[in-house]
Amino acid sequence: MENLMAHELSEAEERLVCSYRDLHRILEMYRDELPPFAVRNGLKALAALWQVMNGLDMDPGQLYELGA
Repeated sequence: MENLMAHELSEAEERLVCSYRDLHRILEMYRDELPPFAVRNGLKALAALWQVMNGLDMDPGQLYELGA
C-alpha cells in the first residue's frame, strides 16, 4: 500500500490504515445498531486514528458526516 507521496507503507502502518477504514465503515453502516456509549467511544477512536491517517499522508477526508 502506498500513500499520496508514493511512499510504501510498512505492514504495521497498513494495519493502522485498515483499522481506520474498518472503524469508519462500522460507524457509517451500523451506527443505529450500536449503543450510545459505543458510538461516542468509536467516534473518539476514529478521530485519533484520523490523526494517524493524516500523518501517514493517506488523505483521510473529513469526519463531519459521522459527527466527529
